[in-house]
Amino acid sequence: MAEIVVTLTEDGGAYVHLMPGDASIVRESIALDELDAADRVPTLDALTLDLDHYGRLVGIRVAGSPDSVLPPALLDTAREA
Repeated sequence: MAEIVVTLTEDGGAYVHLMPGDASIVRESIALDELDAADRVPTLDALTLDLDHYGRLVGIRVAGSPDSVLPPALLDTAREA
């Protein structure tokens, strides 16, 4: 099973590493606040998807308060940046 690592950022957000330890470089980031569904689902305003060169999801940036977006089980294992 793949390991997921959550890091709390200095700006009060969080980063969910979907490929920890991998030397993946983020090639493109897509902010979800621009989606039409963001008006109905407030959580989308806080999320940015990071993709690698092949278009694979390598991480999720959480702006603002991660405890309102991420499950408590992920936050319990979070590391400080």
